[in-house]
Amino acid sequence: MMTHKHPLVSRSAVTLLLFWAGLSVIESFTLTRYAHKSTAIAGLWLNNYPTKSLFSTPLFGQHQYDDGLDEQSNRSLQFHMMNLLKIDEDAKRQSEKVKALSSIIQSCNNVLEDIDEAESIRNKESERINLPEDLSAIRCFINTSSRSKDHRNCFRVFHGEDKVSLPPNVLLSMNRPFTFLRDSLSYQSDDSEKKRGGMMYDGSEALVWCSLPGDQNFEFCSSVMDGMPFSQLYLGIDHDEDYLDVEMDVETINKLALQNILCNEQVSNEDGRTRRQCKIKMDDLNVIQTIVSEEALDDEKRTLIKLIDAAVELVRTDPLNERDEPHLVLLAHCVSSSVVASAISSWKEQQLQNQQSSRRVEDLLNQALTVVTFGNSCRSFCDGPAYIHISMFDDPWTNTLGAHSGNEEGSGGGQNAVYFHAYSPYDEEDVNQAQKATSVCSLKSHNAHNLNSCLIQYLCLIMRINGIQSFRALYDSARFVDPTAILDINPKHFAVNYSNHGELVIPPRIDHELLPAMIYATGGGSWLWDNDDESHTDVDEVLPDEIEARSHLEESFGYSVFEEIQACCRQKVMDKS
Repeated sequence: MMTHKHPLVSRSAVTLLLFWAGLSVIESFTLTRYAHKSTAIAGLWLNNYPTKSLFSTPLFGQHQYDDGLDEQSNRSLQFHMMNLLKIDEDAKRQSEKVKALSSIIQSCNNVLEDIDEAESIRNKESERINLPEDLSAIRCFINTSSRSKDHRNCFRVFHGEDKVSLPPNVLLSMNRPFTFLRDSLSYQSDDSEKKRGGMMYDGSEALVWCSLPGDQNFEFCSSVMDGMPFSQLYLGIDHDEDYLDVEMDVETINKLALQNILCNEQVSNEDGRTRRQCKIKMDDLNVIQTIVSEEALDDEKRTLIKLIDAAVELVRTDPLNERDEPHLVLLAHCVSSSVVASAISSWKEQQLQNQQSSRRVEDLLNQALTVVTFGNSCRSFCDGPAYIHISMFDDPWTNTLGAHSGNEEGSGGGQNAVYFHAYSPYDEEDVNQAQKATSVCSLKSHNAHNLNSCLIQYLCLIMRINGIQSFRALYDSARFVDPTAILDINPKHFAVNYSNHGELVIPPRIDHELLPAMIYATGGGSWLWDNDDESHTDVDEVLPDEIEARSHLEESFGYSVFEEIQACCRQKVMDKS
């Protein structure tokens, strides 16, 4: 009997072995064919069919579909931000730079499409999202896709952690789009909704953050501004990934290295490869998109142009604003300001082509649009809108690339622009040489450029000290010139010059005492870049303690103001931690 069982057992074992070997060959063939086209879907397939290939065992070594790219070639590309954002005076070199950057965007978009496709497969059976009552009537137009690219160029719906947005054509087809934008698409805390306004907001404006994805938290900014409602227009792609694994042309990398756009990267092709596996930061990809915005962010620019069209048409048809429609305000931080400036310039060119006078077009823009920038990196703001530029004196990016009061007259910031500057409490002059070398590879190298930990607190102080409740009122007050004020002595000889911005009062100690105290009270220290890095300055060394911060704020704003500010911002700081 045993002699009859052995052949049977042997045939079963052979059959099973052949089955596993055949499955491994199929797996290897499938991955070889589709590795470059759909890496994310292949990974999902392997997760659903957890088979262990024969060719990955120690007997056979590595997978047979390995394309020969070793681990050393899969390195992160670090961009020299100064050289990346500067416009080359040589038109040919600038054209080559834009062409190479466009190639990077195309490669990254292919990878993002694969990731989004895999994500959509996982979340096919997602739960129904409960929307606020004021949005339930337009539920069929609400975008609840799990794919990040579907929310690009859409207005964010602030609804928990879910990705929810509203397409711009739905908003702009409404009779009163700016009222809907202010009341239904803006972030408002429960407290601000109950009191219907705040100390620095009177409901006369629709505030739109034109933002690239990053660590800017507009819910926190709203709490710092005493519940000011902010809406958000997505520029670029807000993706959960920090890095993308992208296969790049060696020729493209060499072109960028020749123009010193890449940090610590040398021109080479010693191994004869035409392509190389690289890692690219999502933050860097979003910056690159602003440089080639004519192609990469064309849809976003068209949406901004339509918003400007609606605001100008409102001024034309209702110059006295009898309908009580909110005034449009566009806000932008860092490189996002370049996209806003480009959209305004395009709109102005379209109007001039329609045989309208330049003065008439600029007057309409000035009445219809207010633009507020924080740490901008652009010097191409056309004349017309009411510009407010806020930045720090020690911000290296705005000082080198952006529009500020130190520029030559008429250079970059727009006609009759208002500038607000101060010194941040973050002194980083003592950093060593190695840190200086790496600081040029990131826009987050200096916290003077940080929106959540410096710039928004400075704006809050200016508006709170002067009792300003809208950005248009801030602009008008800064531009005001009293015709009856006749002085018999030049103001530059005064011991203390309080009013150096029209009617606004700017205390001389605002950046040395009040700004660090406000950052501490609002919890801005939790949003510092590289706060956990030992190479950076400790928060306790640059910000005051509670007793000192309380004394500075209560001296200027009265008793219990410290507790009021902390109570308003504490929840957002806890969410961050």
